[in-house]
Amino acid sequence: MTAAAPEPSAVPDVDGVWFQLVRDDPSASTPYGQYHREDDLVWAEFYAGGSLRSGRLVGRMQPDGTIRGAYCLLTADGELVSGECRSIPEYDLRGNIRITDHFRRSDGTRGVSSIEQIPAPIREV
Repeated sequence: MTAAAPEPSAVPDVDGVWFQLVRDDPSASTPYGQYHREDDLVWAEFYAGGSLRSGRLVGRMQPDGTIRGAYCLLTADGELVSGECRSIPEYDLRGNIRITDHFRRSDGTRGVSSIEQIPAPIREV
């Protein structure tokens, strides 16, 4: 039996949820991370995958459920990337959370990316 998808108007709770960057090539190594939330404070840690070595996000959940945040990333090549984003968490048809990020980097470039909920990864200690 499959659980029913949440109501479309419900704001997804991202606390403790793991996400992975959506890519055209599902076999490629992709960054993943975990989001946390306490009241309107939202933060996330991103882990290696693809061209990412590490990253962090801190932001504030808005009354409409979107997240206004700032991020800093370190690429595998040693480049620092920072910027701001407006993130829109929504439920997909399966009831999983998908976040669409509208970002503006400090260098002025803009774009849109998406991350989707994944099961918690098994991490070696």
